[in-house]
Amino acid sequence: MFTKSQDWYDLIYDAQGKDYAVEAATLRQLVRSKGVLDRPGCGHPPKLLDVACGTGRHLALLDDFARVGIDLDPGMLDRAADRCPDLMLVESDMRTLDPVGLGGPFDVVTCLFSAIAYMTDLSSLHEAVASMGRCLAPGGMLVVEPFLEPEVVELGRPWATFVDRTDLKIARMDVPKLEGRLLQLEFEYLIADADGVRHVPECHHIGLFTVQEIGEAFRAAGLAWEFEPRGLTGRGLHLGRRPD
Repeated sequence: MFTKSQDWYDLIYDAQGKDYAVEAATLRQLVRSKGVLDRPGCGHPPKLLDVACGTGRHLALLDDFARVGIDLDPGMLDRAADRCPDLMLVESDMRTLDPVGLGGPFDVVTCLFSAIAYMTDLSSLHEAVASMGRCLAPGGMLVVEPFLEPEVVELGRPWATFVDRTDLKIARMDVPKLEGRLLQLEFEYLIADADGVRHVPECHHIGLFTVQEIGEAFRAAGLAWEFEPRGLTGRGLHLGRRPD
C-alpha cells in the first residue's frame, strides 16, 4: 500500500487529473437513481461507510451523508483526519469490519479507486465483499470500483507521473510486472525539495480479477449484483444491493 508516499499521494493524483468532485457527484447521482436514498428506513441523513478512504477526499465531498471512513494505513487516516476533523475514522481491515463498532448498519458502503485490488486472491476478495456487505442496512448498496481486468494490463510499458512545483519536484515511475494473476507495481519516487534529492521505492501487489469473478463474490455475499461499465473513472462499478 501507500506506506511511504502519504505526503505526496494527493499531489500525484492531482497531477494525473483525478477529479474527486466529479466522482463524488457521479456517485451521489448513481446511488440516488437506484432508489437507495428514497427507500423506507433510509437514514436522514443517509449513512455512508467509505472503505479504504485514503486521505479522505471523497469523504469530504459527500457531506450530505453521515460518514465514517476506514483505512488499514494509519498514515492515510492522519491525513484524512486533517481534512475531515469531525468524522469517525477507524484503522481497520476491509475483510474484518465490525458494523456495530463502526456505527452501522449503513445505507451506502463504498470501496473506491480500485482499493479492492489489494485483495490478492479470490479467497480474500470474497472475505472483503462479505465483510462490507454485512455493514449494509436492508436495501442498502455496496459500491466497489475495480482495477483493470487481467487482459487489459499492459506489461513492459513504462509509466511516469510528474509533480512540478516551485518548492517540490516529484517523479514517480514504474514498469508493471505480472506473476500469475498478481500485478507487481514497483513505484520508484524521486523527490527534490529544500532538503535535497532522495529516492524512495514502494512496492504494491495488486490482485487482478474479472468482472464475473467480482460479481460472484457479490452473489456469494447475498447481494443482488449489477455492473456499471463506465463507473466513476472508466473502470466500472460493481453495485450490490442487500435484500430488504
